[in-house]
Amino acid sequence: MPANLPPQAKAAERRYIEAKTLPEKIKYLQEFISSIPEHKGNEKMRGYLRRRLAQLKAELEEQKKRKVGGGGGGFAVKKEGAAQVVMLGMTGSGKSSLLMRVTNAKTEVSDHQFTTREPVPGMMKYEDIQFQLVDTPAIYEEMEEGAWGAQVLSLARNADGLLLVLDGGDAPNQFMKILKELTNAGITIDRRTNRVEIEVTNGGGIQIMCMGRMSCGIEDVKKILRENGVRNAVVRVWGDVTLRDFEEALEQTRVYKPSLIVINKVDLYPAAVEEFKKTTGREAIGISALTGEGVADLGKALFRTLGIMRIYTKEPNGERAEKPIIVPAGTKVIDIAKIVHSHLYKNFKYARVWGESVNYDGERVGGEHELADKDIVEIRVK
Repeated sequence: MPANLPPQAKAAERRYIEAKTLPEKIKYLQEFISSIPEHKGNEKMRGYLRRRLAQLKAELEEQKKRKVGGGGGGFAVKKEGAAQVVMLGMTGSGKSSLLMRVTNAKTEVSDHQFTTREPVPGMMKYEDIQFQLVDTPAIYEEMEEGAWGAQVLSLARNADGLLLVLDGGDAPNQFMKILKELTNAGITIDRRTNRVEIEVTNGGGIQIMCMGRMSCGIEDVKKILRENGVRNAVVRVWGDVTLRDFEEALEQTRVYKPSLIVINKVDLYPAAVEEFKKTTGREAIGISALTGEGVADLGKALFRTLGIMRIYTKEPNGERAEKPIIVPAGTKVIDIAKIVHSHLYKNFKYARVWGESVNYDGERVGGEHELADKDIVEIRVK
């Protein structure tokens, strides 16, 4: 977003970011758009914001329909499991067939457009956790302009990750069409090596979680946030960042979604994956929803793509918890203490860790110790 926005535009943007209800978001986004100067440098931003406004209006309309109809279907899917992964693909790509093969979900399968008319969730088991896969209506060109398409893309924006399902007979072309629709909706699947994410909260002040290095002071960051109207937020940092990276994050209108590209029907098109890599320069895995080829690798590939890990807690002299805590890769011991209970965080003394991140089981570590997948953490307090 341009740095030369007038004060009234910045004020409207802050009101939009902090809005809690859909009607408020729509109202303040309209104010924000109208306050942006109309010149060529702002065209892309205004175009994106207008599409976002259409999405919000579609969501509000769907909410009204559900209330009138007694809580019918709709495009909102409650998150369950370790992560919610939205499946995107064009007509005939095999999304629905894949969903039925890897979960217990039941959905209609057809090569006709819009056979899937609303999201269909299903749970896919991977080792000791489950991923929630959500099948969606097929992608089509300029879909963000329609209420139905806007809701699909809104579902994608809110997901933890995306599963792009391509037909092996036309994978590169389908991928470029899907990528275009995601780009138009303000969604990117390309992750920067360094980035800053700012999640505005209702309280708690400004908390900074750094998984990298900052060339600026914490107070400088907090000052920048407060000057832009952010009083309460969780700020996550990856890689080496400067103060300018925080400024850009405040101006950010595009969201990143980790995405796994799956090429279906490799039983019919065995060279599809290699051809796709040569054409696009991107990695993909080949599967066949019909024969089951490659499907067994899907869980592991999703886990790696999402960049998450499982951490188990235990009390002193107690047993390991059965259910893991799902956290981003790079999470530290003190972050686990904060998640489990504020008492453990505020009175943290040290921890003992069992697993891949330590030299020996039960090693004593400090709060800044970085954990690994399947580590067991026992926190000791003062």
